[in-house]
This record gives sequence, structure tokens and C-alpha cells, in this order.
Amino acid sequence: MRAVDYWDAAMEVDEYVGTMAQNRETFRERIETTELTDEQRRLFAGDPVRILVLTEDFCGDSAQLIPPVARLARESDDVELRVLRRDEHRELAARYRRKDGYQAIPVFIVIGPDGDERGFVIERPQVAYAEMAAETRCFAADHPELDGVNRTYDRMPETTKSAVRANIERFRLTRTTQWVAALFDELAVAAQPAATGVARD
Repeated sequence: MRAVDYWDAAMEVDEYVGTMAQNRETFRERIETTELTDEQRRLFAGDPVRILVLTEDFCGDSAQLIPPVARLARESDDVELRVLRRDEHRELAARYRRKDGYQAIPVFIVIGPDGDERGFVIERPQVAYAEMAAETRCFAADHPELDGVNRTYDRMPETTKSAVRANIERFRLTRTTQWVAALFDELAVAAQPAATGVARD
């Protein structure tokens, strides 16, 4: 099945928000408070696309990045957005993995008016990876007292993981405007008819 074959089964944004058990109010608030630039509104003007998103409501990246795209879809006649729960559509999700093989969310799949998939963006824009890694290195340098803070995340003790995670969540909130702008740019590239996909590490 093509990605477009899942479109009719996917939820419109309001329906999805109504089913959320986590991050519901955050999601709603971010849709309402997102302010798009004129340039962002023009990104898809005259070239209608559908964006199918795979996600789960526990995901911090999804709570940060899907609402601005939902706002764009609300304001643009050329963008439609629908949502699928990743865990209910594993067969589709399995096609979209980071280069390390991990099946991250959200996944934004861009579909042209003919139903053909044009491209996709996995998890977050590239700049976010670099900035999060740099912030984690700074945090580790500032907190040498944390056991194993210089190990890779998967090898840190749980208490250190919690501290690193909390710091990244704080940092994430300071970078929303920049990361949303980068996401929109990557979606615009993915939406080009010749695009073959924008996969992320």
C-alpha cells in the first residue's frame, strides 16, 4: 500500500487531539499560539500537498513540531494534514527509519495531488540534532558530579538520564521558533516533485 492509501483512515487534527491522553492541552495551546511568517504561508502556495503524520501523544518532538504544521494547514488552502498513530500502523512506520535504523516519531510524509509520495522528514529538522548534541555536551561539562554524564545516553545511569532529559526539554522550549522554521524548510524541500525523501539521522 502507498502512504496515500492510509489517508482516509487518518484522523483530522481536531479528532486526533480529542483522543490524546498526554500533551493534549500543550498541543492545543501550541496550535493556537503559533504565529506563521508570510514566507512560511507561501511555502506551498499554488502546489497543493497532503501531509500524513505518524506519531504518538507521548512524544515531545511531536508536541513541539506538529502543532505549527497543523496551524499552517488551518491557514492554507494548499496544505492538508492528517494524523495516524504509529503503534496502530507499524507496517507503514517501518518504512521510515532514521539512518541508524531507529523508528523515530513524528514522521511527516508529503503527498502530492496525484497521490504520489514526494518525500518525508523523520523526527526533527537536522539543525535540532546538532544543537541538542551541543547542549548535552555543555550540560555534561557543567555537571561533572553526575555519574556517567559523559557516556552515551543509553549507557547513563537512570538518575543521570533523567537530569539530561530534563535539561534537553528546557532547552527545546528555547529553540521552537528556529526549529519550526527549519522543519518548514525541510518539508518544502520534501514537497518538491523530484524529492526522494529527507531522512534524518
